[in-house]
Amino acid sequence: MNADYGLKFRQVLLTPDPHYIPGYAGYCPQLKYNMGKSYGPLTHELLSSPDVSHSARLMVGASEPWSEPRDLCTEPQVPKGIPGYTGFVPKSQSQFACTYGEMCRKALGEFHQERKRSQHQSVRLPALSRRPQDVSTPLTPVSMGRAVVPFKPSRPFLPIERPYVMDDLNPHKYFISGFTGHVPKTRFLFGKGYSITTNQALILFGKQQRHEPSGQEPAKGGSSPSHYPPKRPVVPAFTGHIPGYRFLYGQTFGQLSQKALEQSGSKRAA
Repeated sequence: MNADYGLKFRQVLLTPDPHYIPGYAGYCPQLKYNMGKSYGPLTHELLSSPDVSHSARLMVGASEPWSEPRDLCTEPQVPKGIPGYTGFVPKSQSQFACTYGEMCRKALGEFHQERKRSQHQSVRLPALSRRPQDVSTPLTPVSMGRAVVPFKPSRPFLPIERPYVMDDLNPHKYFISGFTGHVPKTRFLFGKGYSITTNQALILFGKQQRHEPSGQEPAKGGSSPSHYPPKRPVVPAFTGHIPGYRFLYGQTFGQLSQKALEQSGSKRAA
């Protein structure tokens, strides 16, 4: 009773072979001309029906049983390589003046011989004991008693000062690369490493702070820093900003950049 019920239950729920599982995107004969059934039973009907012409061998068959991977070193013959193979062939770099198949045969043969030699040499190695023989266990415990040994540092601890308040001759007066904070006066310094740039900027900032107290306006008439030489043209392919260059036409880049810088310098002087 239970066996018959289990058989009927299996026939109702499980689709018998052969059939394709839902999601299979391959070809199934006469599939697009049939409708009204689910994918599994419909493919089973089409693949098992004698009225439908299909191949005797299904595209999706039973999987092959798992077997142990074979050792290439025990192969009596080395297969020849097929021209057009783009994979790696060991020892093929030392083979020249022969066809691709001959090159693969020689390279793989040399590779297998080298593996055999290494396996034979590894078998001949003596077995080592995992436990050292010159160590006696258990060791005698060492007791310090009740005395507490205080820690005495070789140098007293000194808190590190901020780079802003360090002396100008202090070698640590800089910020390391990766610092994302604002460092004053760094926007006018170029062409050097971050530590050197921040060191020079902090020294310049400290000198200005010592000469000008906070809250006091700087003296008027001071010259602002210039990024360009006042009477020299800029080399072609320069991608920076040149004040007034976009309004000049009809000459080369060097002539226009020189004229723009001269006009900008005269405006600043005025």
